[in-house]
Amino acid sequence: MGLRRLLGLGDDGGDPPEIDTRIATFAPQPGQRIEGEVLLRGGSAGLKVEGLYLHVVGKVLGRNGSVEDREWAYLSPSRSYLDVAPGAEERIGFHGRLPWDCPITEVDGRTVGVDLSLTTTLSSGPQRSVRDIDFVHVAAPPLHEAVLSALRVEGHRVADAQLLDGSIPEVDLRHSWIQTFHLEDGTGVPSSEVTFVNNPVGAMVYVRRAARHLTRWDEKPPAVPFPVAHHETGEVDLGPRVREALDQLDRLRY
Repeated sequence: MGLRRLLGLGDDGGDPPEIDTRIATFAPQPGQRIEGEVLLRGGSAGLKVEGLYLHVVGKVLGRNGSVEDREWAYLSPSRSYLDVAPGAEERIGFHGRLPWDCPITEVDGRTVGVDLSLTTTLSSGPQRSVRDIDFVHVAAPPLHEAVLSALRVEGHRVADAQLLDGSIPEVDLRHSWIQTFHLEDGTGVPSSEVTFVNNPVGAMVYVRRAARHLTRWDEKPPAVPFPVAHHETGEVDLGPRVREALDQLDRLRY
């Protein structure tokens, strides 16, 4: 988000130190590597770094309506302890890998309203920490794009998505949160919801009727699951699978 002046860390009355976190990887997908660098400028008094920490953080809607920060990944800096001389500049590279269950912020190049950021925390001694926050853009994998495209053909297009606190009964999730995509029909009326449970092999896809006013999984209408493997993307027509799931939804009572 540009250079941030670290006011309060330079006490000589001159130019304060500055920090800027730069993400080099453009729109990575879940499971992919992400890289970048942290630019530090010493200002007129210099800067002593006693810890540098980078976390991918998302905002989750809690069951009581509150919004909470949740950590999804830690990225490793090449250095965490260093001295930046007055007037000098240091660049610290960082890297890591997004987990397979990392939230998605973009579908077909369009944002879905999920707030995901890289939070860089710099410690310069006891009670002297500052943060630099940069948005992270995570693209939908081909599997998600293929499923959502098949749903769009059937008249259900993505409106937006939410990160909800909670779990899916009898499903082993690494985090206690669920990303739900809200779909609508051609007139803009909410029609259905889709949830993907990702892993390195593929995903279990859950489709249900729209119920945005409900946040708990067990309070929402029943979902119809179907599996999709990553290697099927581009090789298998997912239309029949999606139509069967939608037909099952029509037969379910709620």
